[in-house]
Amino acid sequence: MNDSGKVTVHEGKALEQIRQTMQHRYPSVPAEAIAERMRKVHHRYADAPIRDFVPLLVERELTLQLRAVSGTDAEPEL
Repeated sequence: MNDSGKVTVHEGKALEQIRQTMQHRYPSVPAEAIAERMRKVHHRYADAPIRDFVPLLVERELTLQLRAVSGTDAEPEL
């Protein structure tokens, strides 16, 4: 997000790529459930003054959540 509270283009593209990756890695989790979890995790970083690492932090937390939900403990294939 920038000063006006909007997601930057770079951040938005990164988040979209993460969403697609998570849908591929966790096909047993409905796409809407992934999107909703992602929105909630991303919202936690809404006030982060430095935005560069927000997508990485979102991806890490979302991965942990989706592993728990899907029952997958192993690292996903790259």
